[in-house]
Amino acid sequence: MKKQLLAIAISGLAAFASAQSIYEPTRSAEAQGMSLVGWGSGTIAESDEVVQEGGNSIRISSRNFFQGGKIMFSNPVDLSGAITQKENLIRFSINIPDGSASAGGGAGGRGGAQGGEGEGGGAMGGLGAPGSGGRSGGGQAGPAPQTIAATKIRVVITTTDGKHAEAYLDLTTSLKDPSGWMNVGIPLVAINGFAASNQQIKSIAISSDSTATIYLGGANVIKDGTPVFAEPNVRELNLAFGDEFTFAAAGSAGATPVKFLWDFDAADGISADAEGQTVKRRFRKDGTFTVTLTAVDIYGLKQPYRTTIQVIVNP
Repeated sequence: MKKQLLAIAISGLAAFASAQSIYEPTRSAEAQGMSLVGWGSGTIAESDEVVQEGGNSIRISSRNFFQGGKIMFSNPVDLSGAITQKENLIRFSINIPDGSASAGGGAGGRGGAQGGEGEGGGAMGGLGAPGSGGRSGGGQAGPAPQTIAATKIRVVITTTDGKHAEAYLDLTTSLKDPSGWMNVGIPLVAINGFAASNQQIKSIAISSDSTATIYLGGANVIKDGTPVFAEPNVRELNLAFGDEFTFAAAGSAGATPVKFLWDFDAADGISADAEGQTVKRRFRKDGTFTVTLTAVDIYGLKQPYRTTIQVIVNP
């Protein structure tokens, strides 16, 4: 099932139409007019340790949603035109290696001519202390690496009119390529608070829900025409009366997360009896049942995908 989904994910790349670059790994951050500033006790720096293409990535060490790294733009990124099309989303290429950790200092975030000013609390929950222009962070070595438990990425966007917008990106339903890279994204119209701003991006702060090292391999705005697809772990099932079975699914909707809905008896109409990538079901009467799996993108902007499983329950 994973091989089939990976092939579909790769072929689906043709449905992405590049609209605007935000960060390109083929050029240094400095060459793109960016400065990298630690957020809270997190660190951020360019790296060649884990790369997707080109020779660079941006390494961010995070402990929680309020500590990570911030990318400052000397030339604001104008997305006022891109937000007018609902299919446009901001896509991040992310790699979180197994066994990595961000506890302790690690590589210090590279300062820059702008050195990020601190931004107070308010609705976004408070960015960290001010960054110092041109000063490299000098973190100390941290404890031994530990297994990652990061399941979400927090992205906080600050625009030139002083407004903040934020999004939480779910990593649990994103497909990884053989090198561990995944594309996660969110439609511009779905970013909380972004439509109310002038859409001129001054900085992007990135963090995770738990201790992790995040490699950013690229960021751009794309028009995502990738259809929703899902594949269940079985297509036909033969059970005894009273047996419990775990249904599972994997799926893809391009760069946006997928939600899985299950109906266990099409005879009484299709509805959501359960939700989740894995669900358990005990069949308490015999007969033949049609189980329906419906996959939808969580923002509701694409056509849902529906498929069925035939289940025979013996008396």
